[in-house]
Order: sequence, then structure tokens, then C-alpha cells
Amino acid sequence: MSESLPRLKSVKALPGRKLKLVWRDGETRLCDLTGLIARSKSLAPLEVAVTFAKVKLIDWGAGVGWPNGLDVSAQTLRRISGEQLNFDAESFRAWQAAFSLSNQEAADALGLTLGTIKNYRNGHAISSAVAIACRAMINDPHVIAAHYRPRKPGRPLAAA
Repeated sequence: MSESLPRLKSVKALPGRKLKLVWRDGETRLCDLTGLIARSKSLAPLEVAVTFAKVKLIDWGAGVGWPNGLDVSAQTLRRISGEQLNFDAESFRAWQAAFSLSNQEAADALGLTLGTIKNYRNGHAISSAVAIACRAMINDPHVIAAHYRPRKPGRPLAAA
């Protein structure tokens, strides 16, 4: 990727193992670290609210750290907080447009019905599993390449 590494401008601990992150580009996001802490034995000390609250910027905004030596990179925080953003109809339509997928191609790639795709495009709630899959394809275009099968309008999917 040609993207530069994300840098933080400020960080603030919030109740419930959440961080308020302000990025140097001006964007503000909330990041819930509950899952990361629960899945990483080394981060277990951050389960203590008093310890978690002592978060600070480190390495000129390249990450956050705590006095006990634990740290998390800004890149990881950007990725986790991005996964936690709402994935709505607008996000779904943007995903579909980014890959130039017809409704039927989107349905095929996600293993869904054409009706479900149309519902998502029109504002129906999108499951977290679909949001995760769409984001995975955005973050790694090889994922869409592995599952994409071109369709001619009105034609059934060709046998592999």
C-alpha cells in the first residue's frame, strides 16, 4: 500500500475499555479495545480500569501506550476502529461500486440472494458477518478476486 502510516494527535480513555482517538488528519473515532484485550493475554493488565485510564500517545503519535510498557500501534487502532464503524446502506453501495459489481455479482460473491442485496442497498440492516466480509474485500482485494465470478445479466452462474 502507498498509504502513509496513520498518526494520532490525541487519545483519551473512556469507560468500558474504549479510546477516543483524534487522528492528525482531523478524523475522530471511538475504538473499543474489549475484544483485543480479551484475545491477547499480554494485554490482560488493561482490564483494570485504573490502568487502562493511564493511556498516552507514544512515538510521536505512532501508537498509544501505558506506564506498564504495553502499547498498541496507531495502525492497529485505525484498523480496529474502522471495523467498528457503522456499515450501512451507503457503505454497502460504496463497497459494491468500488468493485463495479452488479447486484447479482455482489450476491454471488457474498453467498446471498439478489433480494437480500437489494434490501441492503435500500437501507435494511446489514449483518455483522456481511460487513466483515465486505471490509475484508476492501482491505485485501485478493479476497474479492477469490470469490468473484462475472455474470451476464439474466444468466445463471456458470459451473466452475
